[in-house]
Amino acid sequence: MAPALDSSASQQFKENLTLVATHEKKLELKRSACPKPGPGQALVHVRATGVCGSDVHFWQHAGLGPWKITDCTALGHESGGEVVAVGEGVTNVSVGDRVAIEPGVPCGKATCNFCLTGQYNLCPTVDFYSVPPKDGTLTRYHVHPAGWLHKVPKSMKWAEIALLEPLSVCLSATLRAELKLGQPVLITGAGPIGVVQLLCAKASGCSPIVITDLSSERLDFAKKLVPSVNTYQVDTKKDAKTAAREIVDVFTNAADMGVQVMPEVTMECTGVESSIHTAAYATQSAGLVFIVGVGKDFIQVPFMELSVRQITVSHLFRYSNTWPRAIRLVAGGVIDLLPIVTKTFPLEQADEAVRHSADRTKFSVKTLIVDGEE
Repeated sequence: MAPALDSSASQQFKENLTLVATHEKKLELKRSACPKPGPGQALVHVRATGVCGSDVHFWQHAGLGPWKITDCTALGHESGGEVVAVGEGVTNVSVGDRVAIEPGVPCGKATCNFCLTGQYNLCPTVDFYSVPPKDGTLTRYHVHPAGWLHKVPKSMKWAEIALLEPLSVCLSATLRAELKLGQPVLITGAGPIGVVQLLCAKASGCSPIVITDLSSERLDFAKKLVPSVNTYQVDTKKDAKTAAREIVDVFTNAADMGVQVMPEVTMECTGVESSIHTAAYATQSAGLVFIVGVGKDFIQVPFMELSVRQITVSHLFRYSNTWPRAIRLVAGGVIDLLPIVTKTFPLEQADEAVRHSADRTKFSVKTLIVDGEE
């Protein structure tokens, strides 16, 4: 934890508020003095933070995969704000700048092959803020390495800046999957990542696009977001082969070319085993099933279906080198992220925001936590 500002400097700042998850699976809103940036660091007044599914998981399970909360960890990694102080040697950002916070900070050493080759998301010692032991950005004042803050145009709203993080996930997936103009694309899952992936596929010129989900409400939301998208509601009583045939029928009818049309690429945004099975059967031979979603440690797949039809299966871990491109897409009006925000809470109610996001009885796509007005 960064040291606090001295009393004279801290008088211009409010009390710091931070939402933490504990090893006892509790949410606590902690109060503290405003932290002080050290050399190479900047102090950011975080103005907006999106709630991610991983935040909910860290709270409800006191961990995620190999990462365990041993005491308490601040949540949040989808954040944007304003620089309010800089440490010694910082030249890339100044007080008053609007910035997006890239939460994954790699080692950057000359001995790290992944950092050297630009695949810094795979750096074995990367610090990802909100993954223990690193505290996250769901706080009023956050100290961050200045080199991992991205200046954004003053025209961008705080919510847009915060949502650059999930956009970076989907942008990385879009680039790695090499989505193309006129390419039939299936998106499985109409949750927060699924609908942002839908926006990316639309911006890439993919057509036709079909999105699937269990929830008719989420499919209606996706249709409102991108009117040209075709939807398919998943019925858990149907097996994967039946669902796949029906999805292919949706593609064929949407294309209306007199021939069968199958997705060349499936962007799998759930990580659910049954959904991956459907993707395997629905995707055309020599196509790509690109798994964006996070699932269980071990799952079964229809191996021979993938094998004899030469379907490639690829995966994604976070992102690298995406933030400047994401900023240009949003600032230039190519991708509009604001409609995916379905509920907003003030920082003082951050715990309620996370609970709302976790409540499956309430419709929610992206919940946002804000500190102050635009």
